[in-house]
Amino acid sequence: MEEKLEVLDPQSRFIGRKCPRCEQEFAAGDEVVECPRCHMVHHAACWKENGGCARRGCPQVAKTVVGERRTGDGPPPPLNPKYVMLAVGVVIALIVLTIIWPKPSDPAAGRIKISVLLEASFDELTQLNQIVGEFNSTSDEIYIELQTTSLSMIENQLFTRMAAGEAPDIFSLPYDRFERIQEELGAMYPLGDGTNRFYGVQHPSQLRVLSIFVYTKHPDAAITVLRYLLEEMPRRDLAEFKAQAHIIDPERMMDIDTFLSLPY
Repeated sequence: MEEKLEVLDPQSRFIGRKCPRCEQEFAAGDEVVECPRCHMVHHAACWKENGGCARRGCPQVAKTVVGERRTGDGPPPPLNPKYVMLAVGVVIALIVLTIIWPKPSDPAAGRIKISVLLEASFDELTQLNQIVGEFNSTSDEIYIELQTTSLSMIENQLFTRMAAGEAPDIFSLPYDRFERIQEELGAMYPLGDGTNRFYGVQHPSQLRVLSIFVYTKHPDAAITVLRYLLEEMPRRDLAEFKAQAHIIDPERMMDIDTFLSLPY
């Protein structure tokens, strides 16, 4: 239903009636619009200003006279089919791209992934990245996923992940925490020749113990990685420092050379 603009002549039946918006009487020569829905007559200017019918409860909005609808009045205008098809095309394209777009490649590339969580300074991190990079570039069966953090953060991260059963395959702990964690949680994979059982190996340059998580899915691969790290990481002579500080080695910690001599 569209409204029509007309000019009142002196004989019009609308002469003397009041516009529902301005409440002024119509006079000959006035431009008026009759609402096609409720047939209420308005001054054309009032119809435009109101954006449609001013009668309470009538949802009719101006179309040909005003060209714009009032917000919230009447049904929404029909969607342009061209834009609908465009939107559908965009959605379909996004779905197809999601399906066929290549996923980020896994650096492990089908190899067994062994995660290693270590604390490291900037200089140590540079060395570790080089050591791990050389291993990953030559190994066809095992991939080392190096995870490093600060000394102040490693224990919180490690304990949280242990509690969730998702600890890294290899990690390090200070001497006192190593013994307590093993006694309370039994979280370390046993190492040794069967005669003596150990749960970690001396860190090459820190007063810490390198251990394998007891629930690792790949213990043999983890042992291979641990051997490689102990062979390649720079060593520091800790004996003199231990003697001066009266530090005693943890009972269940193996020294590096003993571990490397085992027939794994």
